[in-house]
Amino acid sequence: MSYIIPNADSLVTYLKDFTGSSNDDEIKQCIYLAELALRNIELPALRSDPYDTEYIGIVGQDGMLDIPEDMNKPILFFLQGSTAQQAQSSSSTGPWLVYDRVGDRDIITMQLVSQFYLNPVNVPAVIRGKFSEVGRKYSFVPYLEAGSYINLYYYKAWNLLFTPTTQVISTTGTVGSIAGSVTSFTATITGMTTNIGLTVGDEISAVAGTGSVGVGTITVTGKPTGTSITIAVSGTTPTAGTVTNISLLGTVQTNPVLQTFPEGYVYGTLSEYYIKRHSPEDAQIYKSKFDLAVNTVEDQNNLGKWSGGNTKLTSIFQPRRFRQYNMK
Repeated sequence: MSYIIPNADSLVTYLKDFTGSSNDDEIKQCIYLAELALRNIELPALRSDPYDTEYIGIVGQDGMLDIPEDMNKPILFFLQGSTAQQAQSSSSTGPWLVYDRVGDRDIITMQLVSQFYLNPVNVPAVIRGKFSEVGRKYSFVPYLEAGSYINLYYYKAWNLLFTPTTQVISTTGTVGSIAGSVTSFTATITGMTTNIGLTVGDEISAVAGTGSVGVGTITVTGKPTGTSITIAVSGTTPTAGTVTNISLLGTVQTNPVLQTFPEGYVYGTLSEYYIKRHSPEDAQIYKSKFDLAVNTVEDQNNLGKWSGGNTKLTSIFQPRRFRQYNMK
């Protein structure tokens, strides 16, 4: 077999061949345990692009910013100093504000006294501010006006393998030609916008309209034309009529960690497998390989630079005294 691991199913096949196991579920359980150990890994593939409009946050009326749903760990936020952030153009006069992460207690304390300090305006310098989590939002010092654009640089969360997914194939369809009895039925779905992406054996779902595909396991049994399919239903009877959002049901087959750090998956899964099989000597061998691989990544992240406030509360580049402010 090829030793390239392109997706989750291939990972299971490789690990079964390597260990001699014939139990897919057992291997998947061990993969899940390995993923939990990898949950906070800091890989380049997981970093956001702070200059992409997708990762530019807009400050709300309360001067705070909603925490992005896909954020796993913040690295650095910054304000380029331009009012035309929509065009991602940086101000030529400043100020450019970089926000370091601090604790939530610290940010609230700093905000209480922030109003007594002069906030610099149009200063050609980089000013280091602070940010922290307060509730489900990020808060900043110096304060930010509503509508300000903040560039967000952070580590993104990643999907675990074999997590259920839903992919809409066709937004329309009509159920007909229903046959069968008890809990086993067949039917056709016509009038689809397309059936590309569906193959025989795929499991699908559809939102009921005047008709439905029934309740239970619905699988594709044939693709007669480009706008229709035949299905088998194991469950309740389908009803003739229209349906919407005909979707392919599947699982996550890849993610940035499997693509760029497969050794983490392989060593971590083997360690968990041999722990489960009560073979501590083998488990320790692969646990050592797993730790070495992860530590190598961590060393690259932390060597000569600040990791983003997760190992230190204050950036090594920021003086302890905040000299950029003057007392009123």
